[in-house]
Amino acid sequence: MRAVTLFPVVCYILSGWIVTKQDDKLCNAGSRQWTGFVPVSRDREMFFWYFESRNNPEAAPLLIWVNGGPGGSSLLGAFYELGPCKINEAGNDTTRNAFSWTNFANVLFIDQPIGVGFSYTNDSSLWAHDLNEAENDFDKFLDTFLDDVFPELSNRSIHFAGESFGGQYVPTYVSRMRRRLDSIILVNAVVSFPKVILGLYEHFCAPTSAQGIRFSGSGGGFNDTECATMAAGYPKCEAAYGACKPVEDVVMNKVTPGGLNPYDDRVDCIEPPLCGRLGMEEITKYLNQAHVQKQIGVKNQIDFETVNMDLNEQWSTAPDLFIPTSREVAAILDRKHTRVLVINGNNDIIVNTEGVKRIFDDLLWQGQAQYRAQSWANLHFHAPSGNHIHVGMSKTSGNLTIVTVDEAGHIVPHDQPEAVMLVVKNWAIHGSVWPQNHQSPFETAVV
Repeated sequence: MRAVTLFPVVCYILSGWIVTKQDDKLCNAGSRQWTGFVPVSRDREMFFWYFESRNNPEAAPLLIWVNGGPGGSSLLGAFYELGPCKINEAGNDTTRNAFSWTNFANVLFIDQPIGVGFSYTNDSSLWAHDLNEAENDFDKFLDTFLDDVFPELSNRSIHFAGESFGGQYVPTYVSRMRRRLDSIILVNAVVSFPKVILGLYEHFCAPTSAQGIRFSGSGGGFNDTECATMAAGYPKCEAAYGACKPVEDVVMNKVTPGGLNPYDDRVDCIEPPLCGRLGMEEITKYLNQAHVQKQIGVKNQIDFETVNMDLNEQWSTAPDLFIPTSREVAAILDRKHTRVLVINGNNDIIVNTEGVKRIFDDLLWQGQAQYRAQSWANLHFHAPSGNHIHVGMSKTSGNLTIVTVDEAGHIVPHDQPEAVMLVVKNWAIHGSVWPQNHQSPFETAVV
């Protein structure tokens, strides 16, 4: 290995991959950190930012994070949601995140597929064009990262988390992966577009389920005519995705300035399509600074985009874009060695809790009957901060656990950082979302 000292960082170059050890100038993470580029084929490299755990990194699990889109950089997760630092509103500095998942895990953020974030190439023909290409690239990246770049991580407990369109990435990649993972974590994740669209009707017009459960945040805002239009399209939508458009259109027609915000029903839309502050403006500004790109190892400065909308548009024509990954999730559950955690913010519309609940009620796997028979329970924590935290509701059967989060929209780790951190910590460290003092009356109220 050839080591070149470039104060204040060190670069390691071997077999085409480049790793740059970072100091605390860009992010005072409270732990060691590295950025790097791993080639997956000629002229195509995948960027990562890896943070060790703040606590016992030699034994801590590895948690891999990808954002969705398609086209979203995982640095949104790193600097707005669960990473060790958050970028200020001016976009020129960072502060430490007390509720980072690096409190308990080594966390790897990956810009993928090729064409996203710093996994950039000017030649759009070199982008990954669909899930099959993206999966091949990801598999090559992960093999290199765990076998060659950080081999000490290869025998750790490994958890793979994805948000939003990550519901397509994560199940697809893991179902084809040779490497065994301890769990996957689906955060406001799209596993089935049709069922999420069906959930729109339930979210606004029929907020109480057949079991009499009302998820906090659902209901209201639609008149009888609008609900009737959605109801008319509901039966056909169940049979064929193409017939879902009347249901979807009623909702999306309300996404206007001052109107419905599809990412959070608690606040109005500022400007479509993203409708509000999702951390993108400050992250884009911060990561486009020349000194930042130089320090993380970018060879030639690029115009960094938090979301590559050109790639997003290109993927919109991919034949596998709207195919549910329910079959892949079921296959993962049936293998029995990989657990599945689903976390969903109850104020999200675009990936609504009602639709997610329907996805897993209808999921054809060996434990379906036992899962459907299981009751929902209120989930609370006595946090280390001294706070009593109400998370939402939870349901577990076999290797599948669902957690709904109150007062949280599409970006749930940002909206409820302490609650979600504790859920994932318990899951990754103890194997269950429930606190270790499970007998507390706060954690056992059953609905």
